[in-house]
Amino acid sequence: MQNDPRPTLRRPSALKLLARGVLFRCPWCGGGGLMKSWFHLKPRCPTCGLRTERGEEDFFLGAMVVNIAIAEGLLALILVGVMYGTWPRVPWLALEIGGPVLMVAAPILFYPVSKTLWLAVELLFRPLTHEELDWHRSSDETTFRRQEDR
Repeated sequence: MQNDPRPTLRRPSALKLLARGVLFRCPWCGGGGLMKSWFHLKPRCPTCGLRTERGEEDFFLGAMVVNIAIAEGLLALILVGVMYGTWPRVPWLALEIGGPVLMVAAPILFYPVSKTLWLAVELLFRPLTHEELDWHRSSDETTFRRQEDR
């Protein structure tokens, strides 16, 4: 690795990275417009050029883990909260119906959050370098056109 004369990139704080990820914003710059649709991110941030997939084909496997953890954690908290709040007259039928509905709906609802949040976690553990940011901003538009067509 050669010495880069540019100043070190200043990484946003962990809290700022995670908050931006939860709010569907680019974790690095805070710019909006990352979502192409509910299930897809744009190939790169419209503001800073950060690629939403940081070079690995299976980059968003971590997002799937985050999604399942959030969805199942929420389900457990709601079930325990309802049981605790209504004890001894727990509405078992409502829990039997609502639990599976929530198990299906929560991962769908949290899917976009999990992708932007995973990007934030990834930036937290593997900070952006000048070389990587140059790669993100490169003019390889054919790659991005193919990704946008998916």
